[in-house]
Amino acid sequence: MAPNSSCISSWGPSRRYPHNFRMPVLDPTLPEYQVDEAQALPVYSAQAGSSECLLQFEPPRRTGCPACEWIFETKHFKVNLGRKMWKLNSPTYGLHGHVDGSLELLDPACNVESIQATVEGRLRLTCPEKKVTADNCTFLSHTVNVPYDPGVPECTFSVPVPSSTMYEGNKFACPPSFFFADTGYILEVSYYIRFSVTWRIKKRRKTESRLISFYYLPKTNPISPPICILPPASRHCENPPLFLVGPERLRSFPVPPVFPTKKTPSPCQKEKLEQLRNSVYLSVPDPATFSSGQEMPFMLSLAFADEPCLAELLCESIAVHLYKRVGIAIRGDEYSERNILVSSATLRKNSGWAEGVIVLKGEIRTGDVGAEMSWSVPGYAHVKYILRVSLRPPSSFSSHIPTFIHEEEINVCTSSWGALDREFVSSGGTATPAVGLSGSLRRIY
Repeated sequence: MAPNSSCISSWGPSRRYPHNFRMPVLDPTLPEYQVDEAQALPVYSAQAGSSECLLQFEPPRRTGCPACEWIFETKHFKVNLGRKMWKLNSPTYGLHGHVDGSLELLDPACNVESIQATVEGRLRLTCPEKKVTADNCTFLSHTVNVPYDPGVPECTFSVPVPSSTMYEGNKFACPPSFFFADTGYILEVSYYIRFSVTWRIKKRRKTESRLISFYYLPKTNPISPPICILPPASRHCENPPLFLVGPERLRSFPVPPVFPTKKTPSPCQKEKLEQLRNSVYLSVPDPATFSSGQEMPFMLSLAFADEPCLAELLCESIAVHLYKRVGIAIRGDEYSERNILVSSATLRKNSGWAEGVIVLKGEIRTGDVGAEMSWSVPGYAHVKYILRVSLRPPSSFSSHIPTFIHEEEINVCTSSWGALDREFVSSGGTATPAVGLSGSLRRIY
């Protein structure tokens, strides 16, 4: 028998069909499709691509449910701030956001005169260096009238959260909700919305208020695209500033030498400081503005032509760190500050330039993605990010060889360059909250 003869015979004309089987009849009215067999089939994956969208089916929304909506009640009215989102323990709003919701009067017979909503931003400052135990200030206060129809017991509102404010003659961007605590040291930025209902009962005016806390987490992004890779160094320039003449958007400056002692430097030490004041240079992108979670490049140039061994000796103990610096104003321009380590750098050494010349390039990560942000309330508090570079000799040589230390402020944003503009276009001028900042929050509800 020929190969596969059983298969041929089973489908041949001798096959018998059931008595109720009917052969399909081609309908000339049905459309015909052209199939290009040469075209490759699409590639399917378990994860949706950037140009694809997922249809998510959610259960029907229940209204008036304390478990799924932010509901706050008083004796005479109830405020509903909408659905609980972002998996945070408080209502949360982003840049140019609005506090949307409804206010329902529990006694419709009340003769309401006015309903007002006030957005407030407050600072709470405490540190051992301050004479007072605590210092509170309200840097933001914005009041709007909520329209009310006496014929309807419930009114809706949309209260904008200002993105900037003017306080004591200084205009600045409103800082995000923030909380930091150390021994005797507290810095907290908190936001509230106060609803006040005024009505008349028997010719007497009565007012009832409800203060509701919420999180304000605005997104920020660099104005210009940051430099991710430093330009290659030139071998045609061996005098300080080393290899740094020409590249645009790159700023270079000397790292000053110091002798870390409280005593006045000796004449020999002063001569050494003057001799080495232009021996170490730090190069960083200009402007030094980066998105959180991004790798920031930098370069260190060491030139010790007269003492080549110093370059190798200092390279053994180079430390480059990025710190989050939380500051509270004590008096004038004097601040009490605390440092929090964010990340440490990795370095790549290149010593094939000239005798006593070493170039080190490296990158340092600006924290986790979306979790860091620089901000300031002038004259009161700030959160800065400091790139700290130190080159220390062995302790046995500390009185003869200086230490090179420099701190450079880096501006850190929550989002990447251009992300906010794209989000504003797609969402009609508002941005979702920077949920990554929730690591620096105090639980409210």
